[in-house]
Amino acid sequence: MSYIDESLAESERLIYRAHFHWLQKIGAWIALGISVAFALVCLTVIDGSPGWIGALAIVAFGLAIFVTTMMPMWTTEIGVTSQRLIYKRGWLRRGTDELQLTAIEEVNLDQGALGRMLDYGRLVIHGTGVNDIALPTLADPVGLRRALQEAMGAAKVVVATPQPVAAPAENAA
Repeated sequence: MSYIDESLAESERLIYRAHFHWLQKIGAWIALGISVAFALVCLTVIDGSPGWIGALAIVAFGLAIFVTTMMPMWTTEIGVTSQRLIYKRGWLRRGTDELQLTAIEEVNLDQGALGRMLDYGRLVIHGTGVNDIALPTLADPVGLRRALQEAMGAAKVVVATPQPVAAPAENAA
């Protein structure tokens, strides 16, 4: 079960879960593919090839690059709930930034021309009395921003709605 799902309060619901863009993952897959291809070429084409041990070493190197690149993406969760923004990083050593929606002052989008064409970018969230939360580059940053804005609006309506006060009972004597 994910950290976000584990940490939801009883009255809280998940509104949006952010994802990493495919361009961030492609480098890891390319490194793995090149290492496997190079190992196969070394085994079949080149005279005096390094043998199975050398080929396995090449694949292990590519696998190490793959895991090192992908691990931060596998262990990062970003979500918007009905009450807060959650940004969790890490697997063995976990770090979280959680910000109540009512404490968010502004949400800034950083997205270049290529990011606009391929739909990726970064958000920086400014809160009241807390450090800024700079999220990593994500897919569909506008969708995350929209989800945050809608959830912030709904959270402010809930907080601002006055609760009915019971009229004091008059003593009939």
